[in-house]
Amino acid sequence: HVGAGPLKPVTAPTLAGHDMHAEPFSISADALGALALSAAEGRPIVPVGTTSVRVLESAYWLAARAAPDPKPSGDLGRLGQWDAYNLSAAAPPPSRLEALTTLHGLAEAAGGRLYGATSLCIAPGYRFALCDGMVTNFHAPDSTLMLLVSALLGGADNAREVYEHAVRREYRFLSYGDSSLLLRAR
Repeated sequence: HVGAGPLKPVTAPTLAGHDMHAEPFSISADALGALALSAAEGRPIVPVGTTSVRVLESAYWLAARAAPDPKPSGDLGRLGQWDAYNLSAAAPPPSRLEALTTLHGLAEAAGGRLYGATSLCIAPGYRFALCDGMVTNFHAPDSTLMLLVSALLGGADNAREVYEHAVRREYRFLSYGDSSLLLRAR
């Protein structure tokens, strides 16, 4: 589900003061199995769209919680805005293969699909657990989507360089604009 929240501009004086929107998600056992196979084979995981990035990163952190125990419905629960940052500081996180294998097993046990909700705010400083890149369009500069792009590219300066190139080349921006393949900074 993609809501209007990602388009909401960040207007708070600090990012900590921005109330991140929550989005419900579902992910199939088949998709999780394919992702686990990609991880096992060392292939990159490059989702299409910022919502897909948030879902995959959120699913990883929901799997990394101390005792993932979804209800019979396959409900993983909700990941809060800063939960991933707190979880990564609290204990060594699982490998991407461990997390995806866990999620795949949970989805199979729940009848083939997991559900959850995420308010994860991906901003510069976030350490990506699953995603090696993404295909996305060009976003508004004051949006949480731009924060996610900046995080993926290793900071605002790198994102600015990509966006300046897009402006010089007259790429189209926003939801019906041109897309780009962005790879995670190493």
